[in-house]
Amino acid sequence: MAQNGAMKNMRLLSHNDLGGFGNVGEGMAIQLARDGRRILWLGHESAPKNFTAVDVTDPRKPSVILQTDLPHGDMRSNNLELLGDLLIVPYQTSRVGLKPAGVEFFDVSDPNHPKSVAFFDASGPHSRGVHHMWFVDGAYLHLASGAGDFKPRNPKDDQFYRIIDVRQPTRPVEVGRWWLPGTRDGDSEPAPTRHTKIDAGFRAHNTNVYPRRPDRAWIGYLDAGAIVLAVPGLHAHGPAALRPAADDRLRRGHRGRGR
Repeated sequence: MAQNGAMKNMRLLSHNDLGGFGNVGEGMAIQLARDGRRILWLGHESAPKNFTAVDVTDPRKPSVILQTDLPHGDMRSNNLELLGDLLIVPYQTSRVGLKPAGVEFFDVSDPNHPKSVAFFDASGPHSRGVHHMWFVDGAYLHLASGAGDFKPRNPKDDQFYRIIDVRQPTRPVEVGRWWLPGTRDGDSEPAPTRHTKIDAGFRAHNTNVYPRRPDRAWIGYLDAGAIVLAVPGLHAHGPAALRPAADDRLRRGHRGRGR
């Protein structure tokens, strides 16, 4: 790629077209591998590719060492997270009811040969799976996800906030969830008023929890705006404090009922 006049206070070191599959999405992470290499992991915006690993030890000579394919074309994995040697990849299908929809966990201690170690299933008759993730503490994975037991009143509201305990990566388990009151079929609260010009849905996108304040979840909820949740039980008392009882839910701004 040639230098051009659009560049200011920067210098192009290299470029790699990823074998022609450059539709990179929201997921990107750097791994310092056990052998000293620096590996750039990339999620793809759409099929056919799942994720790509690029050796960027020498940033002037990036080289693709691995590129994987999705199980089928009616899904995507545009986001990913990495901590240590654990790579986490979300799967979202193009329509509800398809599989796989959820999160796959990979051991990438050998970046050239990722090994699938677990799968968290988020498929269902009203679910497209997982769109976005947040994973920074090595213990809890925060998802914008559908679920097999969740039916939205409006199909555009199919993804909500879910907390997954991954302290045992081979046995991921949900320990908390929250959705905007009124968006689930059967909620006692009224349904939210739809946006008339562009209805993107009342559903979660970013679900951020920062280590300096682990009792707060900062949620970008598309048409609902910004949501701040209190999750005091997450690290203070362990996941049992977040295990919801039947028909409970975490309420906006304070820890209350949760499902």
